[in-house]
Amino acid sequence: MKLTACPMDCFDACQVVYKDGICKPNDDYITNKKLCKNFAYLIQEENIIDKNLEVTLKKVIDKLKQPNQKVLYYKGTGNMGVMQKVPMKFFEKIGATFATGSICDAGGEAGIELGRKYNVNPNIKDLLNSEVILVWGRNLTQTSAHIYKLIKDKIFITIDPVKTPIASKSEVFLQIPPKGDYLLAKLLQKAFDNENIDVNDLKKLNITQEQFKKTIKLLTNKKVSVMLGIGAQKYKEGAVIFHEIDKVCNKLNLFDGKNKGVWYLENSAFPFDNKISVTPTKTCSYADIKFDDYDVVFIQGANPVISAPNSNYIIESLKNSFVIFMGTTANETSKYADIIIPAKTFLQKRDVRLSYGHDELTFCEVCEKNDYAISEYELTSYLFKEFGFDGLLSEDEYLDCFKTKTKDKPNIKFIEQDTKNVELLDLEDDEYYLLTSKNTDTLNSQFKYDEYAYVHPSRGFVDNQIIIISSKIDTIQIKVKNDEKVYPNSILIYAGNKQVNKITSNELSDCGTNATFQDIKLAVR
Repeated sequence: MKLTACPMDCFDACQVVYKDGICKPNDDYITNKKLCKNFAYLIQEENIIDKNLEVTLKKVIDKLKQPNQKVLYYKGTGNMGVMQKVPMKFFEKIGATFATGSICDAGGEAGIELGRKYNVNPNIKDLLNSEVILVWGRNLTQTSAHIYKLIKDKIFITIDPVKTPIASKSEVFLQIPPKGDYLLAKLLQKAFDNENIDVNDLKKLNITQEQFKKTIKLLTNKKVSVMLGIGAQKYKEGAVIFHEIDKVCNKLNLFDGKNKGVWYLENSAFPFDNKISVTPTKTCSYADIKFDDYDVVFIQGANPVISAPNSNYIIESLKNSFVIFMGTTANETSKYADIIIPAKTFLQKRDVRLSYGHDELTFCEVCEKNDYAISEYELTSYLFKEFGFDGLLSEDEYLDCFKTKTKDKPNIKFIEQDTKNVELLDLEDDEYYLLTSKNTDTLNSQFKYDEYAYVHPSRGFVDNQIIIISSKIDTIQIKVKNDEKVYPNSILIYAGNKQVNKITSNELSDCGTNATFQDIKLAVR
C-alpha cells in the first residue's frame, strides 16, 4: 500500500491510497474517504507513451542545441506537484524566456498583496470555528467539494452573478451584476462606518434594502470567515476590486496581526525553503503570449489552445513556431507539437503535493512503473548532463526541503490604498456580459465539457437554438439554453468549453499580469 495525492488543479488536494492497481481515497480529514468524479475521469485517461523515448529525447537535445535561438518556456498546472517546476532550472541556464503571470488568479493575488503584502491563507481549521462564511465569487461546492463538507452546516452569504449551488444554500444571496463587486465593497465599508447608503446604488447592484441590512447584521454579529474566488477579479481592475474587498475584511477585523479568516488561492510554498524556485532573467506575459516570437516553444503540462484567451491567435502563432510539448495526455495543443515528450503521471513519480486551499501536504510515492515516459526531474537531469551543466541537486534534496517549515504564517499589517472607481461595463440593450464559471464535469480544459451558452429566460431565446455570439475579438456559433440562475444581461459559458476563448480578449489586467476573460461585451444574433 502506497500513498500519493490527486494531482489536479483543485483546492482540495485529496490524498490517495494505492494498492494492487487500485486508487482509493485516504481517510485524512480533507479527503474523508471520498474522491470526486473528476478523479475517476483522470485515472481512465489514455496516457501518452513513447517506446522510442531515447530517440525523441535526442531530437529535443539536437533542437535545443541549435545556435542563436529564442526559446520560450511555458508551464501550466496540469500536475500540481512541486517537481513539475524542476525544468525551470534548465531553461534558465540556456537563457530561455519564461511565460509568467497567470490566466486565472494573478490579478486577485496582486490585489491581496497591495494591502496585506503576503498571499497566505489561515489554517483551514480556523474555518471550522466560523459561524458565518461569506462566499464571494467562488463556486464553493464544486471547486472545493471536500472543504465544503467540513463547513456545510454554517450560515452562508453568497455574492455572485450566478445562482450557484452554494447560493441556493445561503441565508443571503446577493446576485450582483458582473463587475459590481467594487461598488458593493464600497457600500459595505460605508455601512460598517455607519455612513448613509444611497438606495440607488443598491438598485444598480440588484440588492434590496432588506437583503443589505440582513447581510450587515450577519457579518457584524457573528464570527465570520471569507472565501474569495477568482470570479471577482477577471477584469482589468481585478487587483483594485480585490483590494476593496480586503478593506471590507479589514473592517471585520479579519487581519489582526494574522490573516484570521480570509481564503484565496494562496502561495502554498511560502513556509518552505523552496530550492526548486527560479527567478527568471527574461520574462513575458502568460496571458497575452505570442508564441511566434520564438524559434522554439517548450509547453509543459498546459493546453493554451483551450485555456488561454484569443484561441485563434494562439493556434496561428503555434503553427509558426517549433513546439515541444510535454504532458501526460494528448490535447488540443499537442496537435501542433513537432516533438511530444510523454510525462510520467502522478502514480509514476515521486513528488510533493501542496494545496493552495489548505496547509496539508502529501509526499507522493511511486506506485507504478513506466519505462515509456519521463518525469520532470528525470528530464531535467538528462538535459543538464547533455549540456554539461552543473548545479542540479538530487531529487531527494528537492523533495526534502518540503519536510520542514522555515517560516511561520506572516504577521499582517493591513495598509489601505486609494483606488480609482471601477464602473460597470456600459451595455446597450442588446449587449451582454460574459461569465466563465467552473463546471462540475470539467476541470479547466480536462474531461467533459459543457457545449452550451446559458442565458436568462427573459431574453427570449429557445433551448437548443443556434446563436451567433460576437465580441471585438471573434465570432462563434453555439447552442443556447435558458437558465434562470444567470444574471439577466449575461451569457454564461462554462470554463473548458471549446469555443469560449475564441471570443475572449488577451488584454492584461492593470496589476498582476492576469487574463481579463470577463471584461468584454458580447452581441448576439
